[in-house]
Amino acid sequence: MSSAPHIANASQTVDSRVLFTRADPLAEVGVRHVTSGALDFPADELWFCLRGAARFGDIVVEQGDVIHFKEGWRGAAEVRDPFVVSYMRCRGGPSGRTPVLHGALTAEPLVDRGPVSTMIEGQSHTAGILMSREYPESGRRAESGVWTCTPGIWRCGVSKDEFCHFIAGRATYWHESGEVIEIEPDTLACFPAGWNGVCEVHETVRKVYMIR
Repeated sequence: MSSAPHIANASQTVDSRVLFTRADPLAEVGVRHVTSGALDFPADELWFCLRGAARFGDIVVEQGDVIHFKEGWRGAAEVRDPFVVSYMRCRGGPSGRTPVLHGALTAEPLVDRGPVSTMIEGQSHTAGILMSREYPESGRRAESGVWTCTPGIWRCGVSKDEFCHFIAGRATYWHESGEVIEIEPDTLACFPAGWNGVCEVHETVRKVYMIR
């Protein structure tokens, strides 16, 4: 079993699949085939559209778009084409808005997030787009957005379960156990809390992410 469950060419996944699941604290990552019908979200869910298109009220989501359903969202999906998403479910919080990011691969502007502080070689620099960040008094967290990182080698420690759908670039992650995880565009990965190792970014990566 991989230290960070992952799927290469995730958009070509034929069936719905759970990649990672934990009941407490709640976290689930996978690929889902969505059909038309009623939707009810007892927890936050982030969807990255891999194929097809769908309407959720006045929101239309197509291939390459990201939508963050907040806890308590209720409505219906009107699926126009076979609609496939990668997703993460976790505890978050209710909100009066439903964050959407169209065209995650090219979306701008990217906000500078500074250099990586745990460099081993080179100097990786990060930037991103924040879709949603919730910190209710209960301590729940559901942060989502897009993140980029330039080439370099750095120590990587994961404190919270993280959904990563890489949409550009190449990288290699070495877990402290010695496992090697190769990242290319369309790699879906879940890095569980407690994951520790080293990351080498070969070509600037861009990913859609959610952190529990």
